[in-house]
Amino acid sequence: MSGELTEARTLPGAGSNPLRSLMDHGIRADPYPLLGELREAGPTAVENGSVVLFGEYEHCSQILRHRDMGSDTSEAPSIKGFVVDDAERAASSIFFMDQPGHGRQRKLVSKSFTPRIVKSFGPQITRIVDGLFEEFQDRGELDVVADLAYPVSIGIICDLFGIPDDERDMLKEWSDDLALSTELPTLGAAIGVLNVFNRDEINRFGSVAMAAHAYFADLIHRRRKNPGDDLVSSLLATESNGERLTRFEVTSVLATLFVAAHESTTNLISGGILALLRNQDQMTMLREDPGVITNMVDEALRYDPPVHLAARMARARTTVGGYDLDPGTIVVVLMAAGNRDPRAYENPDVFDVHRKIKNVSLAFGAGAHFCIGSGLAKLEAEIAISAFAQRLGNPEVDESSLEYRRHIVVRGLEHMKVSFQP
Repeated sequence: MSGELTEARTLPGAGSNPLRSLMDHGIRADPYPLLGELREAGPTAVENGSVVLFGEYEHCSQILRHRDMGSDTSEAPSIKGFVVDDAERAASSIFFMDQPGHGRQRKLVSKSFTPRIVKSFGPQITRIVDGLFEEFQDRGELDVVADLAYPVSIGIICDLFGIPDDERDMLKEWSDDLALSTELPTLGAAIGVLNVFNRDEINRFGSVAMAAHAYFADLIHRRRKNPGDDLVSSLLATESNGERLTRFEVTSVLATLFVAAHESTTNLISGGILALLRNQDQMTMLREDPGVITNMVDEALRYDPPVHLAARMARARTTVGGYDLDPGTIVVVLMAAGNRDPRAYENPDVFDVHRKIKNVSLAFGAGAHFCIGSGLAKLEAEIAISAFAQRLGNPEVDESSLEYRRHIVVRGLEHMKVSFQP
């Protein structure tokens, strides 16, 4: 027996889909009241029943792990036939790929992200953080995003790829459009492409993506001639059961990882620091017990995750939490809502660095698409946030300076000014 889907309730101007409300500037700054309402309303059908929203932790976890929930949304009516090139490009991305292609690529890529390899980046991350602190530590103020979180994340991913210093500015110029373009398969399927992006933006996304793919293809060509100690060389050399990634696959993996790795890490570092600044008692606990940093980062991932939602397409008739979903239904997983589900976490709206997390947060997804680079992102956050807490005296956030980027899926700050005692 199937359950009954809730009809959508939205803010004025949001149409029939409450997800459109997340584009509102004020709600983007604090989406948790709306996400809480959607979670407690239960599974909600929108877009004439073609899209269903899930926000309870158990439902989200089940969907992310379900073998009949595909990540390739390119066949969604709101995308198919509209931006064919971008949909095809997204489908070639490991993030939006289904089996068997996803499993094959992931198995090969994951060999470059083992715990031993990730741990080896610790000294490199520390050197980058130390260098950044030398630049602003005597100023008495900094923009946490521009001066710390972003330079750490972009620096590490460029180092990981072995990208020459004189080529990095070009990639930085592309990064925002590349990040927005990765939201198209999710938001296009869940809300409708033209409800999120205009045609000029879509055309620009395509041009930037082509330029980025051409750059990474050239980088691969250089590494084939002169292999080095970097991820590109490692991906080209990695083999499993006689299989290797093709040149096109390596190009696609690099373009995807470049965006995902630094975007999510930037959001994790800046969001974690903001949570500490707004909860000074927790900042004090971290200063008094630096060893709690690992638990603190896990709590930051739960409390304000860098990725807020994901979309799946039902590939077969599927039942989730007693609700029947027909093939082709777009299912939106509200991970940020699930991370604050009182059924999964006690006092979920409280930021607690000593929280004993029994249910693993949904911040990095779950199942076959669990984030490959989660270990590296957490290590970067641990080193950067620990340095912030230990080295800066009496830091205070200027709440009026907080600006959130336009992104809805990978939500994060664009600016956050903090003053401190040098």
